[in-house]
Amino acid sequence: MKLAPVRTKSESVLSIPILALSIYIVFTFFPAAYTFVPSLGEIRIVLISGAVLLIGYILTAGKYKNIDAWKNSTVIAMLGYFSAIMLSIFVSYDRGSTLQIIEANIKYLCVMLVMVKIIDSEKREDLILAIFTICGIGMSVITIVNYGIYGNTLVQGEIVSNRAIALERGLFGDPNDLAMLLNVTLPFTLYYCLTAKYKIFSILGIIVTVCAVMLTYSRGGFLGLCAVTIGFLMLKGDKRGRYIILIVIAVALFWSLAPDSYMNRIMSITKEARVDENTGEYPGRLQAWIELLPAGMKNPILGVGAGCSHYVAGREIGDWHSMHNSFLQVFLETGLIGFIFYACVFLSQYKQYRHFKRKYSNVFNINIERFKFTLLSLLAVAVTAFFLPQAYSPILYFISGVSVINAELCNLPTKQ
Repeated sequence: MKLAPVRTKSESVLSIPILALSIYIVFTFFPAAYTFVPSLGEIRIVLISGAVLLIGYILTAGKYKNIDAWKNSTVIAMLGYFSAIMLSIFVSYDRGSTLQIIEANIKYLCVMLVMVKIIDSEKREDLILAIFTICGIGMSVITIVNYGIYGNTLVQGEIVSNRAIALERGLFGDPNDLAMLLNVTLPFTLYYCLTAKYKIFSILGIIVTVCAVMLTYSRGGFLGLCAVTIGFLMLKGDKRGRYIILIVIAVALFWSLAPDSYMNRIMSITKEARVDENTGEYPGRLQAWIELLPAGMKNPILGVGAGCSHYVAGREIGDWHSMHNSFLQVFLETGLIGFIFYACVFLSQYKQYRHFKRKYSNVFNINIERFKFTLLSLLAVAVTAFFLPQAYSPILYFISGVSVINAELCNLPTKQ
């Protein structure tokens, strides 16, 4: 029987680069902070923290143990995906839009490349995951408060929807995008619930997050929530029986307390999956996917330019906003090159998890356990993004970075 490697070297958790990374995480994934301190947005705190992170890493690069992090297959896939985004500018319908996408993605990529180097211990990874999780819980709380107390809901033109929001505009200002963030942080809340000594905060976090996802009225968010639930049960293996009962009770409770309008919206998923007998077409976004996929074959190699798929949608189906699928968005905008690398970003993480699961099959390894929930978070990204045009979200960069860190921590003891 194998023995789990033990790390005995005592290390400081905080450093200037890690502090800068923590600030970046807070003000990227908890943008509601700008509502309380608007001046931080004016001074561009995210840009400043990113610059400090990069400079701090350059000055301390020799101190970190994740020496092979940039050779990881997920990093290579992400670099390939970014290269496809860059190449798409040569065929772009709107080079200004593509340049904006490139500018945003190069920031996300740089942060990810530094993050996978400086987070080289279990304690440091737990720190950044805890910060990320708290950001999700914080956005959930604000969503519920805005909906239940202040009545702040999504405003579309002059129509006020009953869909809860945490922000009026900006990143995660749309309820669908907000639901994606909440679904992605939920697996880490589950992780801390199972591993932390004091579980009350994690349990409350799970309840608040699920409630907030429901209040967004996002159908993609609902399916992502279902994926997290099913994925969690699959990960628990032989122990899933005890959790099935708890989940069934929780689902029955949440569903019974849900507004009728929410239940009607979720039930509309089945309607959109059936062909309308009068028109011979699907009534929702599925029809848009069917019509836009052949349009992508007109520019199959490099696409039409990052950020330009709405031009294709407007020309082909007369609706600039109905695509709602990140995988289709990637294919239309960056072609097969971008799509292959984008798919590899997801597949490489799963493949690495399977490798380390077999490697440490006879022992409990906390890095493998953390890897499980990171993969569950990635599943939430994939499922929710299948119903959202979020091909360039910083969430994917962050989760991919966490997977690379998990892989490095699994390998690190064998290198010492």
